[in-house]
Amino acid sequence: MSDTPPPPPSSAPLPSAAELPDAVAVPRRRSHGYAVWLIPILAALIGLTLGARAWLATGPTITITFKTAEDIEPGKTKIKYKNVDIGDVKSVALAPDGKGVVVTAEMTQGAQKLLLDDTRFWVVRARVAGSGITGLSTLLSGAYIGIDIGTSAESRREFVGLDVPPSVTADEPGREFILRSEDLGSVDIGSPVYFRRVQVGKVTATRLDADGRGVTLRVFVSAPHERHVTENTRFWHASGLDVALDAGGIKLQTQSLISIVLGGIAFGAPESGAPGAAAEAEHSFALFENQALAMKRTSTEVTPMVAHFTESLRGLAPGAQVDFRGVVVGEVTSIDVSYDRERKEFSFPVGMVLYSDRLGSKVSAAIERAQVDPTVLMRRSIDRGLRAQLRTANLLTGQRYVALDFFPGARPVKPAAAPAAEASAGGGEAPVLEIPTISGSLEDLQATLTSIAKRIENVPFDEIAADLRTALQSLDRTLKNTDGLIGRLDGQLGELVPELKAAIADTRRTMKSADNLLASDTPTQQELREALREVSRAAQSMRELTDYVQRRPESLLRGKPGEPEEGGKR
Repeated sequence: MSDTPPPPPSSAPLPSAAELPDAVAVPRRRSHGYAVWLIPILAALIGLTLGARAWLATGPTITITFKTAEDIEPGKTKIKYKNVDIGDVKSVALAPDGKGVVVTAEMTQGAQKLLLDDTRFWVVRARVAGSGITGLSTLLSGAYIGIDIGTSAESRREFVGLDVPPSVTADEPGREFILRSEDLGSVDIGSPVYFRRVQVGKVTATRLDADGRGVTLRVFVSAPHERHVTENTRFWHASGLDVALDAGGIKLQTQSLISIVLGGIAFGAPESGAPGAAAEAEHSFALFENQALAMKRTSTEVTPMVAHFTESLRGLAPGAQVDFRGVVVGEVTSIDVSYDRERKEFSFPVGMVLYSDRLGSKVSAAIERAQVDPTVLMRRSIDRGLRAQLRTANLLTGQRYVALDFFPGARPVKPAAAPAAEASAGGGEAPVLEIPTISGSLEDLQATLTSIAKRIENVPFDEIAADLRTALQSLDRTLKNTDGLIGRLDGQLGELVPELKAAIADTRRTMKSADNLLASDTPTQQELREALREVSRAAQSMRELTDYVQRRPESLLRGKPGEPEEGGKR
C-alpha cells in the first residue's frame, strides 16, 4: 500500500507493462507527538492571562454589617464613591447573632487605600427627614452603598454600616465643635447653624450624657466661616420664635423661616471684650437657652451690689434692668427674703450687677488713671445721695425695674453702718456693696390713695343720702306747685293780652306827645321856660323871705318895721 494517490482518470490509452517503471520502496515518515499539545497549552496560556488580568483588576473583599438588607440585592447593588462604581455586592447573609445582615462586597483594584479604619458605609436611598429630602435619584437608578473615606493610617476589611447618612463627609473643609446643653430643645441632626443670620454649618450628631444631666451636640462650621468661631464665642438656641415682653415692649426674633420649623443654633461674640484666638477643632462650648443669656457679662466684667427693699417686689424678676437716668447699667440677678431679729421686720435683698463697660470711656479712663476702686467710687456716690428705687417699667404687664438716681434730700447713711452694709447678694460668700433704698413713687401713690380712701370712709354718705332724698322730695313738690302756677298764669295771660296791647298803645301815644311837648321850637316849650323863670324868681323871693325871718323872727308877729298898721295906725 502506497501513500501515492491514484492518478486521475484520463481518456488516453494505458501504457504497457514494459513501459512501466520499476517500483522503488520509500520509507514512511513518522508524525511528531508534541504538536497535539499546542492547542491546550495555548488555551491554558490564554486562561492564565485572563485570570491574571481579572486578579489584577479585582480589589479586596470586604464585609459590611447592616441592621437590615432593605434595598440591597447581590449582583445589582453597587458601592459608589463620588458617584463612581468602586465595588459590587456579591452576597448577603444573616449575621451569626441574628441581629443584622452581613454584606460581602468585592472592591475594584485601587480601592485598598479607601478602606481605612474610620471609613464609613451607609445605604443611599430616598429619605424624608426634618432636614430635608435626600436620595431622590435612587428612585430611578436604585439604592446603592455610599462611602466616606476616613483619615486613619490603618487599613480595615470589616465594617459596621451607618443607619443614616452622615451630615458631613470627611473631605468637606471646615471644623467640628462640641456643644453642651441642659436639653436638646428642638434641635436635631441636620439643623442649621447661623452666624449673623447666615447659615454657615449644621448639627452633625446629638447624644445624651452618661449621667443623664445634659446633652452633647456636635456642630460643623464649613470653611471659611470657621475662623469666626473664637474662644470667646457664645452659642445659643435659635429655634422657633423668641418672644420677649419687657420695658421696651414686645420683641419678636427669629433667625430664619427654616429655623422656625427645623430649629437651629446661632453663635456670635459679645460686643464687650476681645473676641479671642480662633478656636481649634473639637473645642467645647456651652449652649445657652437664648441670646440674652449667652451675651451676659462674666464675673470679671461686672460689679456686684445688693439693695434691701421693704416694699412689695411684685413685678420684679431676675433679669430686670438696672437703670441710671434712662441708661441700662446692669441687671437684677437674684431676689431673696431675710428677717431682721433686732428690728423684727422682713426685708427683701435684691442682688444686682453693674456693667463695667457702661461707665463710659472717660469715666473708666479716669478711674484707671486715679487707680480708684469702683467700690470706693460707689460709696462716695452714696454719700452724695445715690439711692436705689423700684419703678414701674410697663403699666400693662406690671413689670418693674431698679432705678439708680441721686436724691439730695435722702436721709444720709450712718457711718457706723457702712462696714456692715457690705453683704452677700443672693446668699453668696463674697461681700458686695449695699446701696441704700428709697421708697418708690408707686408706694407713695398707694399711701396717698390709702389716705384718700380713709377720708372717704369717714364721709357720712348715709346722712347725705337721706338729706338729698328729702331735698329731692321737696324739690319735686315745688316743681309740681310751679307747674300749677304756670298753668294758672297761662290762663290769666290769655285774658290780659288784649288789655296789655291797649296799654302799650296808649303808652306809645303818651310818649309821642311828651316828645312833641319837649321839642325846643314849640310854644309849649317856650311857655314852660317862662314858667320856670317865674318859679325861679319865686324861689329867689322865698330865699330872701326865709333869710329875713331868720334874722328877725319877731316880724312874724309885729310885721315889718315902718309899715302902717291895719286901719291906718302904726
